[in-house]
Amino acid sequence: MSLPHAVSVSPISVAVADDHPAVLEGLAAVLEHRGGFKVGARASTAQEVRALVEREAPQVLVLDLMLREEDGLALIKDVVARSPTVRLVVFSLQREEVYAERCLRAGAHGYVMKQEPVDTLFAAIRAVAAGGLAFSPRVTALLLGSVSGAARKSTGGYAQLTDRELQVFRLTGLALGSRQIAEKLGVSVKTIEAHRENIKNKLGLESGPALVARAALWVRDGGSG
Repeated sequence: MSLPHAVSVSPISVAVADDHPAVLEGLAAVLEHRGGFKVGARASTAQEVRALVEREAPQVLVLDLMLREEDGLALIKDVVARSPTVRLVVFSLQREEVYAERCLRAGAHGYVMKQEPVDTLFAAIRAVAAGGLAFSPRVTALLLGSVSGAARKSTGGYAQLTDRELQVFRLTGLALGSRQIAEKLGVSVKTIEAHRENIKNKLGLESGPALVARAALWVRDGGSG
């Protein structure tokens, strides 16, 4: 009697994007040697990410949300538009209660904070590759609460900012002035000033310098302040 042949399962193909070279190479090595994934393309800029998803079409893209001055939410939307089959796991220092829901709306399938054990990232990659979603229990509760609008009100602070306001806030923290931000986003200076005024009101800040100082501190702390 002949024995049945073992079924060969190909490893999940993963691409990695992070703007810190040491983190990029270290993460790729961990995913390959400990996670058992097939890590192909690597990217350190948004432009490289756009090129690799079209060229490589990995099953899963592990993406740092903040690639220098690029808006991570806009990049997620762009990746989804360019390669709808790619599954996205955001791997970030940014607070999940501020960004996870935004990333899901933009088209991401998972969100893992860099403070989590690496096994959490492994599990997230496998879950999204299988067609599921991967968010922490805390984020899941926030997402469920957001159906009634409760989550954003309860978390307050930065979670109250719209996606565009959060983008302007981050660029302010990177020491860009209103005119520079306007040019980068393709809008008028007046529009940026209106966003900055809204941000000040929502965060309870009394002046432009106070806004710049708060934004710089937020960027320094990796969006975790």
